[in-house]
Amino acid sequence: MQKIDIHSHVLPQIDDGSQSWEETMDMVYQAYETGTTEIAITHHILRESDFALEDEIIEKFEDLKTRLRSAHIPVRLHLGSELYYQPDLNLDHKIATYNNNGVYFLVEFPMQTIPRYVDEKFFEFIIDGKKPILAHPERNVGIIENPMRAYEFVQRGVYLQINSGSLTGDYGERVRQTAIALLNARLVHFVGSDGHNTDRRPLIIQNAYEIIVENWGERYATALFQDNPRKAMAGEMLKIPEPQPVEMPKRRKMGLLRRLGF
Repeated sequence: MQKIDIHSHVLPQIDDGSQSWEETMDMVYQAYETGTTEIAITHHILRESDFALEDEIIEKFEDLKTRLRSAHIPVRLHLGSELYYQPDLNLDHKIATYNNNGVYFLVEFPMQTIPRYVDEKFFEFIIDGKKPILAHPERNVGIIENPMRAYEFVQRGVYLQINSGSLTGDYGERVRQTAIALLNARLVHFVGSDGHNTDRRPLIIQNAYEIIVENWGERYATALFQDNPRKAMAGEMLKIPEPQPVEMPKRRKMGLLRRLGF
C-alpha cells in the first residue's frame, strides 16, 4: 500500500534534521525502501523570525525534487512546516500550511505542557477554516497525564498525528501506552516518522503501519497512512470516526515490573 509520511526534517542544514545532501538522500532512499511513497517536509519554525528561512527552504525543496528525479527515486514531495505554538502564531507564509493550501498546518506544543489559552486560539483558526494538526501529542506531558485533553481537542476540530517511533517504543513505555490509548479511542488521524536522520530517528513508518494493521485493522491503517494524508495535502475535508473518551491502561506496580524484568 502507498504510504504518506506527513512529518519529516529532510532538507540539509535547516534545523536539527539532515546536515548534508548525502544524509538527505540516504534518508529519502531509506523511506522509499521501506514503502513510503510520499513525504511532507516539515522543518521547525520555532518563532516568527524563523520564516526568514522560507526562501532557502523552498529552494532546497525544489533542489531535492531534482536530485530525486536524477537518482530515479520515485518519491513525491510535499512542503509544510512544524510550527511551534505561539500566541501570535499566524499562517500568512508560503510554508505555513501544507502545499500552501491555506487549510492544514502542523503545530507542536512544548513537550512539558499544554499552552495556556491554546483552545481559544485553535477555535479562532477553525472558525476561519484552518485545520490544526497537533504533532506527537502522545509525547506531551500534559496529555500523558491527562489524555482526555486529546479527546477535547479532537471534539473541537483539531486533528492528531502520532510518531511512528512512539508505537515501537522509541520514546519509552509511557509514550507508547499513550499512543495506544489514543488509537483505541480513534483519536489518531495521521502517523508520521518525525524523521531527522537515518539511525536514531529514521524516515520509517512501515513498522507502525504493521502494528496498526495487526491491532486496529487495515481500514483504519489505510485512513492514517494514505487517505487522510492525501486529503490534508490537497486541502480537502477529512471524514473521521467519532472520537471516544480515552482510557489509559492501568499502570502496574514497580515491584511487579522489576520481577518481570522491565
